[in-house]
Amino acid sequence: MGDRLHYFEDLERALESSDPRLAELVCAYAEQPDPPNGVPEDHDPQKPVPRPPSDAWNLQKVRTALGKWSLYGKTDEQKKAIRQNAWRQLEDIDHPPPRLRLGPFVLDLDDRAEAGDAYARAQLLQIVRDVRISWGIWRGLKKLYKRAEARFDAELFGLFAWRFDQIYQTKQNNEVGGATYAYLRRRAWRFLRHLGASVPEAYPNYAVQVMRHYRGNNLWGTWVLPQMWAHEDLKYVTSSWITKPPQDLSRRAFDEAWKVTPEPLLRLLEDGQQDEVLDFAIRSLQQDFPDELRSPDVAWLVRLGSRPQARLHQFVVETLKANPDFHQSKLKAAGLHDLVLSLLRSTLLDACLYAVEYAQAHAPDLDDDALLEVAQAPLPPATKFAVERLEKRSATQLGLERLLRMLKIGSLKNLAQTKLKEAFAPTALTEAQYIQLRRGGQENFLAKWYQETKTEPPTSHLIALVESDGFNQWQINNVLRGELGKRPIEEIGAAWVMQGVHDRRFASEVQRWLTAGKLKGAALDVDWLKGLVNRASTRNMAFTVLTKFVEPHRVGFAWLLSMSRQSDAQIAQFAQRYLLQHFAPADFAGGNEAAGEEKIWSLLAPTEPDAVRQFAANYLTLHHPVLGPKTESARQLGVAPRLARESYTAARVTPVFRDALPELRRFAVAVAKQEIVVWNEPKLAYRLSGAPKPEARRFGTSVLRAIGEARDAGSLASGREDAWRPVDAVPIEWLDGALMFELAESRHKSTREAALDVILTHYAAIGSTARLVWLMESSERDVRIFAVRLLWSRRNEEFEDRAALELFVRRILFGLPPGRMERRGDDALKQRPIPASVAKRRLIEVVRDLAMENAEFAALAAAPLTSFAHSEAKGEWHACVAALARIRRAHPSLASQLSLEPTDAEARA
Repeated sequence: MGDRLHYFEDLERALESSDPRLAELVCAYAEQPDPPNGVPEDHDPQKPVPRPPSDAWNLQKVRTALGKWSLYGKTDEQKKAIRQNAWRQLEDIDHPPPRLRLGPFVLDLDDRAEAGDAYARAQLLQIVRDVRISWGIWRGLKKLYKRAEARFDAELFGLFAWRFDQIYQTKQNNEVGGATYAYLRRRAWRFLRHLGASVPEAYPNYAVQVMRHYRGNNLWGTWVLPQMWAHEDLKYVTSSWITKPPQDLSRRAFDEAWKVTPEPLLRLLEDGQQDEVLDFAIRSLQQDFPDELRSPDVAWLVRLGSRPQARLHQFVVETLKANPDFHQSKLKAAGLHDLVLSLLRSTLLDACLYAVEYAQAHAPDLDDDALLEVAQAPLPPATKFAVERLEKRSATQLGLERLLRMLKIGSLKNLAQTKLKEAFAPTALTEAQYIQLRRGGQENFLAKWYQETKTEPPTSHLIALVESDGFNQWQINNVLRGELGKRPIEEIGAAWVMQGVHDRRFASEVQRWLTAGKLKGAALDVDWLKGLVNRASTRNMAFTVLTKFVEPHRVGFAWLLSMSRQSDAQIAQFAQRYLLQHFAPADFAGGNEAAGEEKIWSLLAPTEPDAVRQFAANYLTLHHPVLGPKTESARQLGVAPRLARESYTAARVTPVFRDALPELRRFAVAVAKQEIVVWNEPKLAYRLSGAPKPEARRFGTSVLRAIGEARDAGSLASGREDAWRPVDAVPIEWLDGALMFELAESRHKSTREAALDVILTHYAAIGSTARLVWLMESSERDVRIFAVRLLWSRRNEEFEDRAALELFVRRILFGLPPGRMERRGDDALKQRPIPASVAKRRLIEVVRDLAMENAEFAALAAAPLTSFAHSEAKGEWHACVAALARIRRAHPSLASQLSLEPTDAEARA
């Protein structure tokens, strides 16, 4: 269903069942906004509203069509046609505004009333009196008014005439224009005028039916009422300024008609709701029917005096004073005692003084409850009388309950406070009475009362107060923070606190109690507190209380370990932090130190949740005797290392280098930096250098680069690579040529570069021409280029094995492919990348220099140089020819061996 409170089918159902609330439902239905254009009133607001056609009619389009400027310049016939067409178009859409059905609904109700249905008649009158007039129901009301005129229905006509007159005056036009109301009120007066002219004796009855409905003090601008009061003064005028009946009643309309019978005026006295209307009736009776007032009926006077209008009270008092039979001494016997006493609460001063005079003389036994009502009267003489009477009563005569009621009455407040302090202590207050005073604005009096008697409100009273209805959240928080929060937990009760955590009224303050330590020790149910961790609204509070006020053994290692496995990051982090702060390794295995260590290392297994594995790595880091004190989180948590270095063995740490989690691999690196030299595992560094994980490779290569370095505590340079190097100096004995040259052909570029750097640094210890030749067989181009650079750097050294040199030279010259070298970020070899042709030229120059120095070597190098001199690459054969020329010049005896003519095999090739 839609978001409307009432639907038209509700009205139909109420009518069929004779629901006494039918008129209220119709009025509420008329107040509802219209549903979206073109959709039924029970449309689901969660579903999209279909867009109506651009030319579809709606109420706004009707307003525009019937607007002043749209009808400007049109004839009456044209205006009528436009109006009829607009309403026809609106009613023809699929779902016209549902309030358009209210017009036929009220007409149907009138038909039932005319058929003798008293229920329908009563509901119809209430609708005409109270409903908001707007399009839809207006069509029915307009026809209904015409029916009232045609049927001479005085009651219904009076309602319509009053509404038209009062609505126009208060500008409550809604969708019905002001000109329409102006016409209708003039039409109503015209009906009355014609009635008075044709049937004068009926005129007062209709006039009274109109007058009885006026209310309030604002009568300015009304038209029908002033015409009835002073028609003779309003002839030939278009507006009224009269708000009171004239002193000369002969100016009223149809003056003689009012003198026929007093019945209409007497009925107006009992039904009228406005003082000026009642004044008109009273003065008319006094002028035209004085005999009716000389001996009034007592029951009639009681009915008039019991009504709240001040003018009636004045009339009753004047009547009583003017009649000797109603002397004050005779009023009780005449049955007017209660009537006069009720005038103590009148808003008319004369009536109030008359009642006070009577009560002082003839009502000495006025009971205390009646005096309390008089004390709340609007005029001072009545309240003074009540206070004087109550002052003579003792506190015990009044009783605690009545004194508490007196506190809420302004004129009796001081008296009640004085008498309460004389005879009672605040401890006599029940919970209900205490709550009544607190909610009645007596906080200051109560506080002073308790202070003077050196007592305090019972804790049960404060609890009942905050649980009672009528307190806003600010007041509840003040009581919880300022009063109840200061009481010991034994008085409040742990059960109430535990329930208050889940009550939205108390939750914030009760949680503040708990975080301040109000509930702790044996009174604190730790299992209940653990349960609060699972609720987002109480989780932070529970964490705080567990941390500050619960001993670690009560929290429990098993629960914390299970929480550390939770998918919720906040819960897992709390549990892990708590374990780090408060639990030693032995706690992980029931006090067994060795088993506890093994348990911690087992938490690194891939079968554990990632959060648990990261916690285990963090725990092992903080409890490392060297790493822990250097860690910022260890200083923040106050964690002192509880593990020895012997716990961090290579067998435990090495598998972590292969872990899928980068955080764990970094943990392994951090530990290995401290321990690898202690482990004395040289081959581990070589294995890590070729490992698949980047953290392991970076650490392994940093260890290899650090071999043989002379280092002390202050020698580590800052930088990206230094962060991975081991803490202790790596002994030179870890240098292994075979493993190093093997790493030089690793598939990981960073590993190859590190190996080549170490080979370059320690070539004297691990290098040889045979190994350089072996490197020349590498599939990696940068490794082969490295051999050229190394040869270039060592070109002045003599090769021991000339056959190896010749083979090496041939492989370099014929095996180095053409093309540009890839760029490298090597810090050890910072030469610019060179093309293969330059590398070959440099090799040729190396061979040339060596040959010029040594004739024997020149004879050895002649063959490969001569073969390469016939290359199709211009730069290559130029370099070879130049080299041969210089060698021949240096060694003339070898000229025949340095010929540039190709051999038969070379020519065939």
